[in-house]
Amino acid sequence: MLEKSQTPRLFSSIARRYDLLNHVLSANLDCRWRRALVDMAEVTERAAVLDVATGTADVAIEFARRTHAGSIVALDRSAEMLAVGRAKADGARLSRPGRIAFVEADALDMPFGNEEFDVVAIAFGLRNLPDCARGIGEMARVLKRRGRLVVLEFFPPRGGWLQQAYLLYLRTLVPVTGRIVSGSREAYRYLSDSIRTFIPREDIVRLMEAAGLEDIRARRQSGGISDLYRGVKP
Repeated sequence: MLEKSQTPRLFSSIARRYDLLNHVLSANLDCRWRRALVDMAEVTERAAVLDVATGTADVAIEFARRTHAGSIVALDRSAEMLAVGRAKADGARLSRPGRIAFVEADALDMPFGNEEFDVVAIAFGLRNLPDCARGIGEMARVLKRRGRLVVLEFFPPRGGWLQQAYLLYLRTLVPVTGRIVSGSREAYRYLSDSIRTFIPREDIVRLMEAAGLEDIRARRQSGGISDLYRGVKP
């Protein structure tokens, strides 16, 4: 399996086709999941929002469209992914000053002071971090008191035919479709493997608690294909 330190190069190589493949491979459920994340974040007017591992900025754009946040920062290590996201925001007229700002930086060492954001979100990016505990700790660090961390991540369903069908889908259809559409079988083999080998869903709650978050909520979506988590900084 590809080392996680190499993921910025990998995602840069598929940046132009990333959105199309997400929609195709999730049967467009990814749009519904992102809307659920934004709803769970409960963004108040003029709130400061940070979208970590933003990729092509779908979550940041969803925050801009559906909330009255005062500022939104979209952070990622891949300049190519950020370029695609910036172009999308420009097309939707959402990248004007004070709306969405794009920052190229490492999620494990973010260039922000303590307690700068009311909401921090990460969607489908936690499993790509070399150190999940450090990543959650860093996101908790930049949260204001009573701020909310919201996590959206893939997990294989548990038990029964749905689990078997989903694992077969990850092993076969995802890498093949990824190669056909993006030209990179390696990228989508990595994505498939990263879902199958990710930490147990219960560990997300434990890591959030270890980072000092409380009032943690979890919501399973689409039969357990993805989970949403929210924690509050006391």
